[in-house]
Amino acid sequence: MVMQKDVFWKAGLFTLVVFISGVLLGYFLESNRVDEIREEYRNVETQWADAKIQSSFYQLMTPSFCEESIKENLNFADRVYREGLKLEEYEQSNRITKEILYDKERYVLLKLEFWINSVYLKDKCKTNYTNLIYFYAQNPSLEQKGEQDSQALILKDLKNKHGAELMLIPLPIDLNIATISILRDAYNIDDVPALLINEKIKLDGVQSIEEIENVIKDGM
Repeated sequence: MVMQKDVFWKAGLFTLVVFISGVLLGYFLESNRVDEIREEYRNVETQWADAKIQSSFYQLMTPSFCEESIKENLNFADRVYREGLKLEEYEQSNRITKEILYDKERYVLLKLEFWINSVYLKDKCKTNYTNLIYFYAQNPSLEQKGEQDSQALILKDLKNKHGAELMLIPLPIDLNIATISILRDAYNIDDVPALLINEKIKLDGVQSIEEIENVIKDGM
Protein backbone atom coordinates (compact mmCIF):
# COMPACT_ATOMS: atom_id res chain seq x y z
CA MET A 1 0.00 0.00 0.00
CA VAL A 2 2.85 2.37 0.92
CA MET A 3 4.59 1.50 -2.35
CA GLN A 4 1.39 2.26 -4.31
CA LYS A 5 1.07 5.69 -2.67
CA ASP A 6 4.74 6.34 -3.41
CA VAL A 7 4.15 5.54 -7.11
CA PHE A 8 1.12 7.87 -7.25
CA TRP A 9 3.08 10.63 -5.51
CA LYS A 10 6.00 10.34 -7.95
CA ALA A 11 3.65 10.20 -10.94
CA GLY A 12 1.84 13.33 -9.72
CA LEU A 13 5.13 15.15 -9.18
CA PHE A 14 6.36 14.15 -12.63
CA THR A 15 3.11 15.38 -14.19
CA LEU A 16 3.41 18.69 -12.34
CA VAL A 17 7.01 19.16 -13.50
CA VAL A 18 6.05 18.42 -17.11
CA PHE A 19 3.11 20.84 -16.89
CA ILE A 20 5.21 23.66 -15.44
CA SER A 21 7.94 23.02 -18.00
CA GLY A 22 5.37 23.21 -20.79
CA VAL A 23 3.99 26.49 -19.47
CA LEU A 24 7.46 27.99 -19.13
CA LEU A 25 8.44 26.83 -22.62
CA GLY A 26 5.23 28.27 -24.07
CA TYR A 27 5.86 31.56 -22.27
CA PHE A 28 9.44 31.65 -23.54
CA LEU A 29 8.40 30.98 -27.14
CA GLU A 30 5.58 33.55 -26.94
CA SER A 31 7.92 36.18 -25.48
CA ASN A 32 10.49 35.42 -28.17
CA ARG A 33 7.89 35.88 -30.94
CA VAL A 34 6.72 39.15 -29.38
CA ASP A 35 10.34 40.37 -29.24
CA GLU A 36 10.80 39.48 -32.91
CA ILE A 37 7.65 41.38 -33.86
CA ARG A 38 8.70 44.45 -31.88
CA GLU A 39 12.14 44.32 -33.51
CA GLU A 40 10.51 44.38 -36.95
CA TYR A 41 8.42 47.40 -35.99
CA ARG A 42 11.51 49.18 -34.63
CA ASN A 43 13.33 48.52 -37.91
CA VAL A 44 10.48 50.05 -39.89
CA GLU A 45 10.24 53.00 -37.53
CA THR A 46 13.97 53.69 -37.87
CA GLN A 47 13.68 53.62 -41.63
CA TRP A 48 10.71 55.94 -41.46
CA ALA A 49 12.64 58.49 -39.35
CA ASP A 50 14.81 58.93 -42.43
CA ALA A 51 11.72 59.08 -44.64
CA LYS A 52 10.22 61.87 -42.54
CA ILE A 53 13.36 63.93 -43.08
CA GLN A 54 13.02 63.18 -46.78
CA SER A 55 9.42 64.37 -46.59
CA SER A 56 10.59 67.76 -45.35
CA PHE A 57 13.19 67.81 -48.09
CA TYR A 58 10.53 67.12 -50.74
CA GLN A 59 8.75 70.32 -49.71
CA LEU A 60 11.90 72.33 -50.44
CA MET A 61 13.41 70.54 -53.43
CA THR A 62 13.49 71.82 -56.98
CA PRO A 63 12.50 69.67 -60.01
CA SER A 64 16.16 68.87 -60.57
CA PHE A 65 16.01 66.53 -57.55
CA CYS A 66 12.93 64.66 -58.74
CA GLU A 67 14.67 61.68 -60.27
CA GLU A 68 16.67 60.78 -57.17
CA SER A 69 13.80 61.59 -54.83
CA ILE A 70 11.38 59.35 -56.70
CA LYS A 71 13.95 56.57 -56.87
CA GLU A 72 14.55 56.66 -53.12
CA ASN A 73 10.86 56.89 -52.35
CA LEU A 74 10.22 53.82 -54.51
CA ASN A 75 13.04 51.94 -52.80
CA PHE A 76 11.56 52.84 -49.46
CA ALA A 77 8.14 51.64 -50.63
CA ASP A 78 9.61 48.23 -51.41
CA ARG A 79 11.36 48.04 -48.02
CA VAL A 80 8.18 48.95 -46.16
CA TYR A 81 6.21 46.41 -48.19
CA ARG A 82 8.68 43.61 -47.43
CA GLU A 83 8.67 44.50 -43.73
CA GLY A 84 4.88 44.47 -43.83
CA LEU A 85 4.89 40.91 -45.19
CA LYS A 86 7.10 39.80 -42.29
CA LEU A 87 4.86 41.49 -39.75
CA GLU A 88 1.76 39.86 -41.19
CA GLU A 89 3.41 36.45 -40.85
CA TYR A 90 4.29 37.16 -37.22
CA GLU A 91 0.77 38.37 -36.46
CA GLN A 92 -0.83 35.27 -37.95
CA SER A 93 1.17 33.08 -35.55
CA ASN A 94 0.60 35.28 -32.51
CA ARG A 95 -2.18 36.29 -30.18
CA ILE A 96 -2.82 40.03 -30.69
CA THR A 97 -2.01 41.73 -27.37
CA LYS A 98 -2.62 45.37 -26.47
CA GLU A 99 1.09 46.02 -26.89
CA ILE A 100 1.15 44.45 -30.36
CA LEU A 101 -2.01 46.36 -31.32
CA TYR A 102 -0.38 49.64 -30.25
CA ASP A 103 2.64 48.86 -32.43
CA LYS A 104 0.30 47.95 -35.28
CA GLU A 105 -1.33 51.37 -35.04
CA ARG A 106 2.07 53.07 -35.16
CA TYR A 107 3.00 51.04 -38.23
CA VAL A 108 -0.26 52.02 -39.95
CA LEU A 109 0.47 55.69 -39.25
CA LEU A 110 3.86 55.28 -40.91
CA LYS A 111 2.19 53.79 -43.99
CA LEU A 112 -0.24 56.70 -44.10
CA GLU A 113 2.64 59.16 -44.06
CA PHE A 114 4.34 57.20 -46.82
CA TRP A 115 1.13 57.38 -48.90
CA ILE A 116 0.94 61.16 -48.45
CA ASN A 117 4.57 61.50 -49.58
CA SER A 118 3.84 59.32 -52.60
CA VAL A 119 0.87 61.48 -53.59
CA TYR A 120 2.93 64.66 -53.19
CA LEU A 121 5.90 63.40 -55.22
CA LYS A 122 3.71 62.01 -57.97
CA ASP A 123 2.06 65.39 -58.44
CA LYS A 124 5.19 67.53 -58.10
CA CYS A 125 7.41 65.38 -60.30
CA LYS A 126 4.71 64.30 -62.78
CA THR A 127 5.58 60.61 -62.50
CA ASN A 128 3.30 57.73 -63.46
CA TYR A 129 3.56 55.12 -60.71
CA THR A 130 0.30 53.89 -59.22
CA ASN A 131 -0.89 54.47 -55.65
CA LEU A 132 -3.10 51.58 -54.55
CA ILE A 133 -4.66 51.56 -51.08
CA TYR A 134 -6.02 48.21 -49.94
CA PHE A 135 -8.65 48.59 -47.21
CA TYR A 136 -9.14 45.54 -45.03
CA ALA A 137 -10.46 44.67 -41.54
CA GLN A 138 -8.09 43.88 -38.70
CA ASN A 139 -10.90 41.85 -37.12
CA PRO A 140 -12.90 40.53 -40.09
CA SER A 141 -16.05 38.46 -40.11
CA LEU A 142 -15.76 34.90 -41.44
CA GLU A 143 -16.96 36.01 -44.88
CA GLN A 144 -14.67 39.04 -44.91
CA LYS A 145 -11.68 36.91 -43.92
CA GLY A 146 -12.13 34.60 -46.90
CA GLU A 147 -12.42 37.51 -49.30
CA GLN A 148 -9.50 39.37 -47.72
CA ASP A 149 -7.26 36.32 -47.93
CA SER A 150 -8.07 36.00 -51.64
CA GLN A 151 -7.54 39.71 -52.33
CA ALA A 152 -4.29 39.80 -50.35
CA LEU A 153 -2.84 36.95 -52.45
CA ILE A 154 -3.91 38.68 -55.66
CA LEU A 155 -2.34 41.97 -54.58
CA LYS A 156 0.86 40.19 -53.58
CA ASP A 157 1.11 38.74 -57.10
CA LEU A 158 0.30 42.15 -58.58
CA LYS A 159 3.03 43.80 -56.51
CA ASN A 160 5.56 41.13 -57.49
CA LYS A 161 4.64 41.68 -61.13
CA HIS A 162 4.91 45.48 -61.17
CA GLY A 163 7.46 46.08 -58.43
CA ALA A 164 8.39 49.72 -57.91
CA GLU A 165 5.73 50.90 -60.37
CA LEU A 166 3.06 50.06 -57.80
CA MET A 167 2.75 51.69 -54.37
CA LEU A 168 0.70 49.16 -52.40
CA ILE A 169 -0.56 50.52 -49.07
CA PRO A 170 -2.67 48.10 -46.98
CA LEU A 171 -4.75 49.93 -44.34
CA PRO A 172 -7.04 48.37 -41.70
CA ILE A 173 -10.33 50.27 -41.47
CA ASP A 174 -11.23 49.17 -37.94
CA LEU A 175 -8.34 50.68 -35.99
CA ASN A 176 -9.00 53.88 -34.08
CA ILE A 177 -7.11 56.19 -36.46
CA ALA A 178 -8.74 59.48 -37.47
CA THR A 179 -7.07 59.75 -40.90
CA ILE A 180 -8.45 56.37 -41.93
CA SER A 181 -11.90 57.41 -40.72
CA ILE A 182 -11.63 60.49 -42.95
CA LEU A 183 -10.65 58.33 -45.92
CA ARG A 184 -13.56 55.96 -45.25
CA ASP A 185 -16.04 58.84 -45.23
CA ALA A 186 -14.50 60.66 -48.20
CA TYR A 187 -14.51 57.60 -50.44
CA ASN A 188 -17.57 55.82 -48.97
CA ILE A 189 -15.67 52.73 -47.86
CA ASP A 190 -18.55 50.78 -46.31
CA ASP A 191 -17.24 47.24 -46.58
CA VAL A 192 -14.00 45.34 -47.15
CA PRO A 193 -12.05 44.35 -49.08
CA ALA A 194 -11.96 47.60 -51.05
CA LEU A 195 -9.34 49.25 -53.25
CA LEU A 196 -8.60 52.92 -53.94
CA ILE A 197 -6.53 53.56 -57.05
CA ASN A 198 -4.67 56.87 -57.47
CA GLU A 199 -7.02 58.63 -55.04
CA LYS A 200 -9.76 58.55 -57.71
CA ILE A 201 -11.22 55.11 -58.38
CA LYS A 202 -12.78 52.87 -55.73
CA LEU A 203 -13.32 49.15 -56.30
CA ASP A 204 -15.49 47.09 -53.94
CA GLY A 205 -15.07 43.37 -53.36
CA VAL A 206 -12.41 40.96 -54.60
CA GLN A 207 -10.71 42.11 -57.82
CA SER A 208 -8.52 40.03 -60.13
CA ILE A 209 -5.13 41.15 -61.40
CA GLU A 210 -6.61 41.71 -64.86
CA GLU A 211 -9.47 43.85 -63.51
CA ILE A 212 -7.10 46.02 -61.49
CA GLU A 213 -4.66 46.43 -64.37
CA ASN A 214 -7.48 47.42 -66.73
CA VAL A 215 -8.73 50.07 -64.31
CA ILE A 216 -5.19 51.46 -63.89
CA LYS A 217 -4.68 51.54 -67.65
CA ASP A 218 -8.02 53.25 -68.32
CA GLY A 219 -7.39 55.81 -65.59
CA MET A 220 -3.98 56.87 -66.86
